[in-house]
Amino acid sequence: MKETAYLRLFNMLRSQILDGSYGAGAKLPTERQICAEYGVSRITCRHAFRLLQEQGFVERYQGRGTIVRSNQPRKLPILVNDYSESISKLAPSTDRKLVYWDRIVPPKDITEILGLFKMEPCCLAERIDYLEGKPIAFDKAFIPVGLASRITAEMLARVDFLPVWLESENLEMSHVQNSIEAVKTTQEIKKRLQVSSNYPILKVTDIMYASTGKVLSVFVTFYRGDSVRMISTSYRNLDSSPGETANPREYGKARLAKRVLHG
Repeated sequence: MKETAYLRLFNMLRSQILDGSYGAGAKLPTERQICAEYGVSRITCRHAFRLLQEQGFVERYQGRGTIVRSNQPRKLPILVNDYSESISKLAPSTDRKLVYWDRIVPPKDITEILGLFKMEPCCLAERIDYLEGKPIAFDKAFIPVGLASRITAEMLARVDFLPVWLESENLEMSHVQNSIEAVKTTQEIKKRLQVSSNYPILKVTDIMYASTGKVLSVFVTFYRGDSVRMISTSYRNLDSSPGETANPREYGKARLAKRVLHG
């Protein structure tokens, strides 16, 4: 994917912050100075500065300019119900690689969740997400064979795979059930995420449902604990009874799932 002008500028400024060229408390050049030095437009500069601020590298003050923060963020904040949106805003240079795609007989628990017969196959995709060359997430996508006829390798390598796949199959997702837990590092995780034993790993399982109650897919994702932190936001319907959570569809279809999240 071709890197846009504001991302190139963002990456250059971020590198200078990380290597100490601009230390904590230092003031970055003004937009006018940046435009002159790098030959970019004012809009490009503003987009790059905005991204630096959103990722926690700088703070912008009226009358003072753009100041490098003293404590640099170590973990990428991921919205539980919207991975792809989090990545597109905070880490747009993330690269996804498809490492496996085939039909398999799934484990017993996946067979039961998908409602398959014993020994009935499903499609399995395994992908790794890299940020600045470091793997931050590894997932397994289990999809019924009947819902995978239009899936391609190119589609699976997209960070926004889920909405693209749903549209290609003319599917509508109703809701997602998430479970999050800390797990031990297995040999597979060590290999995929390039970590050592006893490394902090976060496992997120997403079960996607259609309005009929049918399970459309199961995504199992393993995150490096040193690279991400999960954020959840709940909305409450003022007209609902106590304890009833508002339908997230009222707040935008793009926020229904974590794979409009990790799909």
